[in-house]
Amino acid sequence: MRNHMKGNREQIYEFVKLHSSVNANHGISTNEIAEALGMQRTNVSTALGELLREGRVKKSSSRPVLYSLTEAFADEEGAFRELVGYDGSLKYAVQLARAALLYPHRGLNVLLIGREGSGRKYMAEVMHKAAVQQGLVAEQAPFVMCDCMDFGADDAATIAELLGDGTQGGMLAEAAGGILFLHKIQFLSVNVRRKLLRCFVEVEDERELPMIFLSCDDEALDVISLLEDHVLAEIRLPSLTERPLLERRKLLEHFLVAEAYRTKRTITLESEVLACLMLFPCEKEILTLKTQIRKACMNAYLRDYMDHAGELHLYISDFDPSVRKGFLNYRADKEAVDALVKPQMRYSYQEGGVTVLAPEMPPAEETQVSEPQIRTDEPSPVLLFVFYGQGVARALSDTIEEQLHRGNVYAVDIPYEQKDEQTYELLRQKLLAIDRGAGVLAVYDQKVLQQMLYTISCETGIQLRAVALPVTRFGMEWSKGAAIADGVDRVYRMAAESLGALWHSPKKVIVTLCTTSEGVALQMKQYLIQHKACTDAEVIALSLSDRNLLREKLLELMQGAVILCIIGTYDPDILAIPFLSAADVLAAPVERLPELLRTQRMEKAEVDFDEMFRCLGDHLEYVDIGRLKEALMELAEQIEGKYPMSLDTKTGLVMHIACAVNRIAGRGVSIENPHREEIVQNYHGVYRDLRKYVAPVERKFHMIFSDDEMANIISILMQIQE
Repeated sequence: MRNHMKGNREQIYEFVKLHSSVNANHGISTNEIAEALGMQRTNVSTALGELLREGRVKKSSSRPVLYSLTEAFADEEGAFRELVGYDGSLKYAVQLARAALLYPHRGLNVLLIGREGSGRKYMAEVMHKAAVQQGLVAEQAPFVMCDCMDFGADDAATIAELLGDGTQGGMLAEAAGGILFLHKIQFLSVNVRRKLLRCFVEVEDERELPMIFLSCDDEALDVISLLEDHVLAEIRLPSLTERPLLERRKLLEHFLVAEAYRTKRTITLESEVLACLMLFPCEKEILTLKTQIRKACMNAYLRDYMDHAGELHLYISDFDPSVRKGFLNYRADKEAVDALVKPQMRYSYQEGGVTVLAPEMPPAEETQVSEPQIRTDEPSPVLLFVFYGQGVARALSDTIEEQLHRGNVYAVDIPYEQKDEQTYELLRQKLLAIDRGAGVLAVYDQKVLQQMLYTISCETGIQLRAVALPVTRFGMEWSKGAAIADGVDRVYRMAAESLGALWHSPKKVIVTLCTTSEGVALQMKQYLIQHKACTDAEVIALSLSDRNLLREKLLELMQGAVILCIIGTYDPDILAIPFLSAADVLAAPVERLPELLRTQRMEKAEVDFDEMFRCLGDHLEYVDIGRLKEALMELAEQIEGKYPMSLDTKTGLVMHIACAVNRIAGRGVSIENPHREEIVQNYHGVYRDLRKYVAPVERKFHMIFSDDEMANIISILMQIQE
């Protein structure tokens, strides 16, 4: 009901705003609003009362009472126009900020809540600017800002610096008549916070105080709870992931134009780079965006310092590797990104704004990418040789094609004197030209090419696998060796050792996998180690449900190892790596485990749950394994009666819940599920049933499954994969 009224209030406010813009000298009555909007008069009257108290509308002294926009709100945006999203995701925050500034007598104290880097400091600065514009504080009124992280551990010294010590007034006195902004107040001790808050209630004349802005992280619940009785205006800033992509693009434009002004250069980048910047995960919100832009511009400036060309071109390699992960999210946001970023275009940023240009083709591409694209009706992978030196790669591809006539082998020869930027662009264009929809296997000879190739893969979305074949480097090493060796045997041994190091992986790996937390994956790892099932391989436990992240991690492992198989509660069907279910491993006789891991084939057998719980009992330290086994087998039977499941799913589910009960009962720790709300909403019936089924387990072990944990259980039961 409250949300409904809030919607009515904003609708009414927008109507009054529209009416005021057309009839500047004449207000509108409650009845007129109710009739125009089709609302009940009592609801309209209530909403107008709230808007009146917030200072957003005023009423006449005549009869009937007429409502209109206050002078302060006549220019609704004012200084707040500087905020990207002031009329979008920040609209409600801006309304609260304006109401706090306009509140009678001296305004309201404000608490800005948000994640680190979400723009709390900038919001405080804009609010101060708005207060000056609207005459709420003098033009020269102080704006005193301090980061509470800068205070030491001495409470007495901190209190003296903030509130004064009898001889000096401190920051509170320094900000008199203006605004005092204490950023990240969670870093103040509880004692200091309480001392500060007493100023809000013990002062005889509030006019002696400045308006006080505070900020804290959105996870600082103890701070928020303490402040909510004293700070009357709580303004929450949305995280970057909650804001539309259009606003993120505008933020990027703002930072790029600012750097163009700072460097006195035009800044350019390709559409693929812009897409990555719009999609990559930002650990510190808007601050991360700003930092990445500044770093990339610095790299480009240093690279072109002597060139003085008047343009800084940003390549993806100018950014941190985290930016490249942006394209991992491209498919999920493809429609929105394509609507905002024109493909295969160049974006130019200068002091005056943004220009979209057609891409320029480097001269080096003309002869290298000119061969016709050979396509097939069905997607198919292709082979690309990328070697330094004149004609090395071309000779190899021509020889293969001459013998096989498959039309799926390509080459790029890279001159040693060519700049990396040219090489990068050449490879990008080549991959775009030859990809047939099923990926490219690139064979390269120098390490720098590997990084370029994988970066381009992230940019373009082309599947790419790279294999090192450093024949030129080996040839140079052997040539140097032959020049000083006393016989061919010594050179032969050198060559054999080089090739052995290249082709014989230093280690073998078995990956144990689960979707939520590392509980099941770790248990399977311990089971294999306990029974000496893989003495010649390292076991690595992973907890990943996102296929893109899993692929990235497995590719990283494959750079230095051979992955024998994946063991888990679900088959990721990825990179052609053999899969074994946890149920198959647990069902196999322990003496035959080495054979199973080697061949990935064995006749299926029933899982010995007694053996499984015995194994779990060796590692679950907070619960009695006998009571746990009894409770979970009853739970599994109950769930299976309503939701039939395979043996693999049942095994994975029981193991996961066992680990979860142990973790929650012992440490009170729940594993967050980022898709909790979506899963609970889409599978509400399953959620309701499971809540009923797990209740006896919760009572028996004195613990509660959070909604995050319930979402994890549903993900396993319904085989939900990201």
